[in-house]
Amino acid sequence: MIRLSIPQVSTLPQDIRHFSELACTLGTPSFPGALLTCLGQWADCQHFSVLRMAGERPQLLVAGTRHHDAGLVLRCGQVYIERYHRHDPLFEPLKAAPGQVGHLLAQDIRFMPYREAIYLRHGMIERLSSVYLDEQERPVLFNLYRHRDQGFFSDRELQMCEALSPALLQLLRGHLALTGLHPIVDHPQRLLQHCPELTAQELNICSRLLQGMTHAGIAADLGLKESTVKTYRNRAFDRLGINFPSQLFALIASSAGGR
Repeated sequence: MIRLSIPQVSTLPQDIRHFSELACTLGTPSFPGALLTCLGQWADCQHFSVLRMAGERPQLLVAGTRHHDAGLVLRCGQVYIERYHRHDPLFEPLKAAPGQVGHLLAQDIRFMPYREAIYLRHGMIERLSSVYLDEQERPVLFNLYRHRDQGFFSDRELQMCEALSPALLQLLRGHLALTGLHPIVDHPQRLLQHCPELTAQELNICSRLLQGMTHAGIAADLGLKESTVKTYRNRAFDRLGINFPSQLFALIASSAGGR
């Protein structure tokens, strides 16, 4: 007998349900938040970042946060890229052993300007990282961060992060492939190629949407009202000839494919 049915996610066990929901967000702006929510069952992390560590300058590919300062992880990522990536004591050992998990406490960072600018200044105390090689054999660095108000990772949380790392790296690989995501810092330039008339604030809004940030998070990051963020978004979308965030991602993906 032929039968059609609607999948009922609610019938899945809770731990499997979170992974199922995360998988369904691959390639969408919801993925960063869903990743932290899923991981939060086993280890509470404030931020994550993913960087392509190739050439003279790393490239921030995607980031997510649950912190009240939604732009903190992006600002820290840019400072790391511009000034401190060569002083990262975790990256070289991980690059030599892709797939392994590295564990770093803030006090393990000997180069004090780096420790001060990113960790001490923002209350970050701990980091877990892993590296995979992309299709061109370039190292991609995945970082999870813990804040002072959370305390340090427990042994159980560390064990779960290590065990989940292979699956998380594959999910990240899939998300980046589906979005055709290129470095965050490239987004304004790509948008201007489509529409040179975009204003600075319209570029700010669209770039943050492409990073997976919510309207509330963008408002907090830029010091605007959420209604103002939506107004700038609508103006930008009108200039770009689109109506939905999914079309914005498609626009960036199409420009990447034409390179």
